Amino acid sequence: MVLKHVLCGGKQRARSESDKAQREQQILDAAEALFLAHRYHGLTLADVARETGLTKAALYRYFRSKELLFIAVYRRAMTAWVDDVEGLGPEGFPARFADRLLAHPVFCGLTAILHIALETGLSEQEAREFKLFLLTESQRMTAVIGAATGKDEASCLAYLLQCQQALIGCWHMSHPPEPARKAIQVEPLTVFQMDFSAALGQHLRLLTDAFIRR
Repeated sequence: MVLKHVLCGGKQRARSESDKAQREQQILDAAEALFLAHRYHGLTLADVARETGLTKAALYRYFRSKELLFIAVYRRAMTAWVDDVEGLGPEGFPARFADRLLAHPVFCGLTAILHIALETGLSEQEAREFKLFLLTESQRMTAVIGAATGKDEASCLAYLLQCQQALIGCWHMSHPPEPARKAIQVEPLTVFQMDFSAALGQHLRLLTDAFIRR
């Protein structure tokens, strides 16, 4: 059950920059909780507004679209993941790389739909700003990987993108639509069942071994 986030004075505008920033974080918290409990495509801004105690019109003053709201959720989730890996230092790669990624389910789930859902509602300028954010965070990651392996930045970035591709594929294969999920619970179709964590962990081990050997 999703915990309800009630904002103090929810139907009134935030009166200061600090109030606005706090309210935005509460909105992101509510959106994140809803995403973990439901599929993205089944969520609406009305759902988020209801969770936060805001009217839909008031929510629009913070985020004009569902895509921009979840882009903001994604940005926060990615920064938390990169902070986590940076905190481990070079000695944490590759031993703890996979488990640190799997410890951030919101980042994993939103990465899986980034190109087919979240980015579809962006203007060209918004897309550029978001891609610059992705580049900055990716460069932070490649710095950690490079320090651990001695590989150049371009090689580390290529490796990181391959990991992203593996994540996207494993997520979709392990999270089929509900009718398909039910269908593969019965023999002989159980062979199509896939555990996301186990599958991604195996892919990452193979990618990492090949990357280090090169």
